[in-house]
Amino acid sequence: MEFEKIYPKSSIQHLVRFFWNFEGDFANTSLYHHASVASIHPKLAFQYIPGMSIVKNDEQNKLFTSGFQSQTNEFYQLSCEQKVGVFGVYFQPYAIPLLFNIPANEITSHNIEITELLGKEGAFLEEQILTCRNVQQRVNIITRFIEERVNTLSTHVKGNIATVSFLILNDGNVKMQELLKTQFRSQRQFERNFKILTGFSPKYFSRIVRFEKSMTNAYDNPSLSLTELALHSGYFDQAHMIRDYREFTGKNPSAYFSEDQSLFVKE
Repeated sequence: MEFEKIYPKSSIQHLVRFFWNFEGDFANTSLYHHASVASIHPKLAFQYIPGMSIVKNDEQNKLFTSGFQSQTNEFYQLSCEQKVGVFGVYFQPYAIPLLFNIPANEITSHNIEITELLGKEGAFLEEQILTCRNVQQRVNIITRFIEERVNTLSTHVKGNIATVSFLILNDGNVKMQELLKTQFRSQRQFERNFKILTGFSPKYFSRIVRFEKSMTNAYDNPSLSLTELALHSGYFDQAHMIRDYREFTGKNPSAYFSEDQSLFVKE
């Protein structure tokens, strides 16, 4: 199994966190599975060697060949039992409405085929990616695709981008009153625009930010107890952290960390 992470050019860093490429041949091994959990980051994935399945609510279906995994508060399993190859884009939380002029809250917790969201443009992009010979070619094509859209960014709710970044920088531990100090609009307007930009209310977004931070902390500091991990990640106590893990992963923290997901969590 090979997993490669590639960081973007400076011209698109405000929209893309990183690219990834994953390959593995599981035909002669046990079933591979990966827990997909709540995340503020939408992703765009291309199966240039198809074979991934998605298991959600005890129902298994083939995963699209190419498409968007939007920001989500849900969890499911991705699995395969053959050779697969997947190239993906790990977007910044606010990238979808800025790049495609689509309110993020309209696609929250959805997996959407690329042609459904982008039509013929998506079909052409898919064809280009699936016929590439190596990772760098895929990165170059997606980079050009994004760069061509940078100059046509929608101005709608762009003022909240700094607020989103501020929440992430502070691991979601910011009070609403502090956020509103930087806004020239009512709380209701601010929350509506924030949801259009990220798919979540500021409060719920902060919960997922804190949850994702705790996962990173757990892999960076494996000796931490659950109580220490909770406090180190900004939770009021261990009980609040356990509640979030049950909601966002379907498991308590001990059960979740018994499965090694660090390949996909660590920077």
